[in-house]
Amino acid sequence: MVLVLILNFFVGVGSSLLINFLLGSLGVILGLSIFLSGIDLSISKIGTMMGDFLARFNKIFKVVLFGIFIGFVISMAEPDLLILASQVTYTVGLSPWIIVAIISLGVGIMISIGLYRIFKEIKISKIMWILYITIFALMFIASETGHAIAFDASGATTGAMTTPFIIALGLGVANLKGDYSEDNSFGLVGIASTGPIIAGLLMSLSVGDNLLEMEATTHTSAIATGFKNATFAIVPIALVFFIINAKYFKTAKDEFTEILLGLFYTYIGLIIFLSSVEGGFMELARILGEGLRDSKFLPLVAFIMGLVVVLAEPAVAVLAEQVEDVTGGSIARKSILKALSIGVATAVMLAIIRIKSENFALWMVIVPGFLISLLISLKIPQIFVGIAFDSGGVASGPMTATFILAFCQGVAGNVADGFGVISFVAMMPVLTIMILGYLYKKGAN
Repeated sequence: MVLVLILNFFVGVGSSLLINFLLGSLGVILGLSIFLSGIDLSISKIGTMMGDFLARFNKIFKVVLFGIFIGFVISMAEPDLLILASQVTYTVGLSPWIIVAIISLGVGIMISIGLYRIFKEIKISKIMWILYITIFALMFIASETGHAIAFDASGATTGAMTTPFIIALGLGVANLKGDYSEDNSFGLVGIASTGPIIAGLLMSLSVGDNLLEMEATTHTSAIATGFKNATFAIVPIALVFFIINAKYFKTAKDEFTEILLGLFYTYIGLIIFLSSVEGGFMELARILGEGLRDSKFLPLVAFIMGLVVVLAEPAVAVLAEQVEDVTGGSIARKSILKALSIGVATAVMLAIIRIKSENFALWMVIVPGFLISLLISLKIPQIFVGIAFDSGGVASGPMTATFILAFCQGVAGNVADGFGVISFVAMMPVLTIMILGYLYKKGAN
């Protein structure tokens, strides 16, 4: 918020829009606070219960089928994906909910593969090699816009809703399997994040790309839109929990009441968050991007934005704390945060440079970045591989999917060319954590 007020002196947006932004910012903060409180009370606990439930299955195909189902349901509830889909719909010509469904199916399939990995004790690096070779092959036949949308969808999908749930799901399965080790504690988010990429690339092959100029939009029904999207997001996961709880979990009354209260908090927080984003938060970001489009300090502004954004992402702090706990403090929380800050700041700067450069294609950063990460994954402890790919998902959260994306679209001047920033934000932490793991291994030796 402070950074925006400073930039306003150089751009000079209208007072009414600035007021709407300030109100929207307060709404985003309030909404996320209530939302995350609800997540801690409900979604994380439900994820652990689901993991325990899955671990009791005696046949692997049951795990796979249920993994697809629960992955699809929780991804449909992700607010970051809802926001991105509303932007993508203008480019691919599909309904936002069709886009969400396609991407969510990809998440579900990959969660089932990730759970299969835990059961069969397959190295995370081996799985990621197979998945990214598949992704690179699809990139050869997909368009540049398709690349951007697919990788952006990946980053948006693993947000504030899905990340705690998926992590809890994986930990629950690993714990009851008797394989609760560092190597199996992380990686499920990273595997899940490849599903949207593959689904997005396949989706882009079946539709055309439209380069749409930015238009001034008015959001007269922001609250109504937030209410509708929040309802569609929360109701499915709540119904799944109620049904399975009645038949299998049979939670104690106090715990059930707490989860019910958490779901209510999540629902209310999501309404406030989505309404605030729709009601002026993103619009000012676009205008700032338009105003700073020709500034020679634009890359520096982008770098600073990246530093601020990663510290504002709630899921980043959660991941850093979990890493410190699981490793017994050997991997310090501060080390993770520093590595992520540098990675995300560099990513946002590169995204801006790409937009401003005609011959700078997305694959020129994405492919080498992930390829180097995959090569390093063969030389470092597997826990770092899991942490690295998980960090790519958690770093690209609500602030990236809203403010940073809208800012880049403003710089680009059109919807399609603004895509790609989330993919950069999702890729750079993977590389930086891999490098951190390599340095950690060298220091240990």
